[in-house]
Amino acid sequence: MNSKSKYAILLLSSVLVIYAIIGGMLGRVSAQNGSYQQLSIFMEVLNRIQNDYVDEPTIKYAVAGAIRGLVESVDPYGGYLSPKEVAFYKDYNPQKTPGIGVVLFKSPRLGYPVIVDAIPSGPAANAGLGTGDMIESIDGATTREMNQVQVNALLANPAGKPVALSVIRRRRAEPETVMLNREVVQAPPVEAKILDNTIAYLKVPFLGSGKALEAKRQLDALLKKGATSVVLDLRFTGGGEEQEGVQLANLFLESGTIGYLQGQKFDKKILPANPKEALTNAPVVVLVNQGSAGAAEIVAGAIVDNHRGEVVGVKTFGTGSLQRLLPLEDGFGLLISVAKYYTPAGKEIQAAEPQDSGIKPTVEVQQTEDEVVDPNADDQAEVQPPAKDQPPASTEDDRQLKKAIEILKDPGKATKKAA
Repeated sequence: MNSKSKYAILLLSSVLVIYAIIGGMLGRVSAQNGSYQQLSIFMEVLNRIQNDYVDEPTIKYAVAGAIRGLVESVDPYGGYLSPKEVAFYKDYNPQKTPGIGVVLFKSPRLGYPVIVDAIPSGPAANAGLGTGDMIESIDGATTREMNQVQVNALLANPAGKPVALSVIRRRRAEPETVMLNREVVQAPPVEAKILDNTIAYLKVPFLGSGKALEAKRQLDALLKKGATSVVLDLRFTGGGEEQEGVQLANLFLESGTIGYLQGQKFDKKILPANPKEALTNAPVVVLVNQGSAGAAEIVAGAIVDNHRGEVVGVKTFGTGSLQRLLPLEDGFGLLISVAKYYTPAGKEIQAAEPQDSGIKPTVEVQQTEDEVVDPNADDQAEVQPPAKDQPPASTEDDRQLKKAIEILKDPGKATKKAA
């Protein structure tokens, strides 16, 4: 063992011992939660690796791997970031940074990044990728041990050059290779039209910056044309900004709570409805599916818990947390979730157990017989958006939209059973 390795071990041991002593004084390390015992086990394992491993290990990489494992085993959306990754995270903007046009979240159960939504007209959507597809590797580098920032960085760079993905689709044993271009993907516009003479149909594909205001303008125009009820289509609406979801929900709420944020050390922050921002009290139905995530789930939860309307479709993806980047020494950073979003009634959108996450529809309707209902079940089929050149389904073919129209025309017929 050389002097540098001995010094690293001594330094690390000292840090851990001091942490344990201080933590014990503060009541954070106790026999009840086993923290001190786990620190002892960690030191024993580290010592065994240092002395018994076939080669002399590089302590710097070993400790970095341990830190990453600690963070990501607790927070699948967090990460221990290098200085380069910290710089990328600070500059990252899904509407300005090159990529393949997807909203990704790390699967707590499988460890791979999962596509929640493929943005229409983006490289991934044009290649037929969609909700539920997992990215196994990027340009030959496995993603299983990567945090979400690392995945996004690899998808973005080198800009302008094609990227080779190994994609695992549901119900397919073998991964397939997909070549895509890296490019900036613009958020598609809000779609607005009148259905059956009196129903305003509003499709919001992505809740990026400014989309809630765009939806407000479009909806206001339809209401002035004589619309008396609203279908808000948030299927395949993943990612975006949570505040956009709050603003969109507020269009339909004159009072009450849209939701709230809360964490272990994060004081409860109520997200109240602002009566000045409310646009209409017309009956509303929200359409959701497994591709509805984040900001879209805030909207659906607010509509359900305020008894403002019905939510039709299948259970949403289940993600909603507030993250903070905590600076560490030498330019490193700790990205960690400090609070979660809750619906007005107190439901965690992103629950500790994945099967408990998401917003359940008040009226469950599967678009097809094999559409995913439980995003954590292995034997379910993936949800796929329409193919690139396939025209939008007619109302008659769209079972979920058909049910929404039926509810708005005759609310008494609304049922919680699948159509």
